[in-house]
Amino acid sequence: MDDAATQRRFTEAYDSGEVDSDELTTALTRYDSLDADGKAEFDDLLARNGDDAAKLAARTDSDTFDDIMSLGCGPGQASLGSVSSLTDDAYYSVTAPSRTSAALASGSYLSADAKDDFRAGLAKASNDHDVDVEDDFSDVVDAVEALDGDGQRAAVDMVNDLGADGVRVTNGATDLGSRKHSVLTDSEVDDLLTSYDSYRKSDIATRDVADVQKDIDQIAESDVEGLKSAIKSGTGSDTNTKGLDGEVDAATNLLDDGRKIDKLETDIDTSKGETDIDVDLSDGTAIEVKNKNYNEVPEYARSSRESELTKKMEKFAEERDELVIAARGDPSNADVLKNVKNNIETAYPDTNVQLKHIDNVDEV
Repeated sequence: MDDAATQRRFTEAYDSGEVDSDELTTALTRYDSLDADGKAEFDDLLARNGDDAAKLAARTDSDTFDDIMSLGCGPGQASLGSVSSLTDDAYYSVTAPSRTSAALASGSYLSADAKDDFRAGLAKASNDHDVDVEDDFSDVVDAVEALDGDGQRAAVDMVNDLGADGVRVTNGATDLGSRKHSVLTDSEVDDLLTSYDSYRKSDIATRDVADVQKDIDQIAESDVEGLKSAIKSGTGSDTNTKGLDGEVDAATNLLDDGRKIDKLETDIDTSKGETDIDVDLSDGTAIEVKNKNYNEVPEYARSSRESELTKKMEKFAEERDELVIAARGDPSNADVLKNVKNNIETAYPDTNVQLKHIDNVDEV
């Protein structure tokens, strides 16, 4: 190791207790396996991220580390030393192509700044012990390499800004595509990631995007019908994504309570017109999710909000007897929602309308 500053930073990571002696040895082995360009890139990462970069080198297996450092170099241009310099036989296979090679062959390249940001995010994420630095990092490298345009930039931004949560969001969204669940097309995965990146920066976000994706993961694992439609309706604008945030929050609260969801986004065509039911329970209960606080509706807007929601709930009442409006704030004391409930139950005497907080929707 010729760079005195790099040697000093590795030593500082050891002296501070961030890496132990075995991890330091592993990190130095990983570093020594890089060629001159690779070392220069890792020097920059170490200068930018210090102990986190040292832990990244120490805690990833050799294949994953190689993929991270050869990120976006293009086929045959990886910043690695010769095969003979990679001595960790437990992890490195001469005959197996690197995980990124197939993705790189598709022609997806990252700018130098994007690579720096992405690696910095992974270095930060290596501090999170809930992250599998081998599988999760390998998966997110593959994901970012395979993404295009806006989706790729969004994923890099989230990994850089959010660290481990950015890794989880990117992997979860990518798993909704052909990699695992086949719920979304590749372009729809791009749209979801782009919408997440915009929503998290907005002033209307209700929850962290990692929480939204965690709920979507649970819904996908539960094979709930209609998830694709819910996600497609929840992209394209921050308002749409806010709606998706509330819908999947309500849905997973119900699943956690053992309730069976028949479908998300159930289309109905009634004498009052067409609409969709956000969460349709197998017992016939129809739930409209409003990810907003109706206690805060200004007086001048109350009449229009009441009229709009009443018209939608009339369509529900044409089809169902048990209706729920799930919202934020204190729904049972929100004048707009109380008036909607009264309007529906007066027009449809056999219909019951419950007003619930999204967090308590499982009480229906």
